[in-house]
Amino acid sequence: MNHYIIPDEEALGQCAACKGTINETTEVFGLGAKLKPGIDLSEFESHCIEIDLLSEDQPVYMMVTVPGSEAKNDGKDGMFLVCSESCAAELKKILAKEITLGKMFDSVQDDI
Repeated sequence: MNHYIIPDEEALGQCAACKGTINETTEVFGLGAKLKPGIDLSEFESHCIEIDLLSEDQPVYMMVTVPGSEAKNDGKDGMFLVCSESCAAELKKILAKEITLGKMFDSVQDDI
């Protein structure tokens, strides 16, 4: 599975679900994901990356957490930003499908 670093401004400015714009006036919600054992994204820590999901045609942006961060301490290896509760629900449904496919994610947690 290939991953590409995305400039922070680009990744932090786009909803991971609907691809809508997130700016300083947008309410932001987060979803955290735990990676399956054996998935190593340490070279991408503190960066936003583009990941391909098996169940979707379009890639999504994910922030890779850093050791010692609150998110990492809470068991989240990656974080997704979304612009609404409905986008959070939609992305959670997509990530749940990814979990059943068993390639990358072990669990998903919402922070809403």
